[in-house]
Amino acid sequence: MPEKMAKFFIVTSIVFFIIGCIEGLMFPTKFMFQSFYSSLFHIPPEHIKYFFGYFVAKIHTHVNLIGWVGSALMGVLYYLAPKIGNNRNYYTWAAWGNWYCHTAGVLCMVAGFHLIGVIGLGSGFAAGSPEFRATVAPFKAIVSLGGAMITLSAVLFALNMLRCLLS
Repeated sequence: MPEKMAKFFIVTSIVFFIIGCIEGLMFPTKFMFQSFYSSLFHIPPEHIKYFFGYFVAKIHTHVNLIGWVGSALMGVLYYLAPKIGNNRNYYTWAAWGNWYCHTAGVLCMVAGFHLIGVIGLGSGFAAGSPEFRATVAPFKAIVSLGGAMITLSAVLFALNMLRCLLS
């Protein structure tokens, strides 16, 4: 089972790595393809710099750090911990819960940040204004849900690692 969980996490990390690279590639091309991004995201051209500087930066950071690096490290540790602890004594349900919550949590955060930027800036309200905040409030809940899922994932991961290494 440890090898199977390791594979799931490592494959997931590769997917997040590709997504992170795409998000990263968008930064240096934001002005070169400003009209394309403006049409794609339905954002007025004057808001493209703000969208990339604030929302895409957050997405890029979360996808790369939590999605790519976090998934890869969990995969490696699911493989190594049973060897280091000399047992495979961890909860299968917690391992699957760890993977599902981690993957869904990262995807929720990415979707939420994109929706906040696209809907909020597309609304025409000034970023940070009370009208902007009211418009994007439902999407902040998606980001919060993603954060809660990632936190639950971390707890399940810690439970399994400690059980495997200390029992």
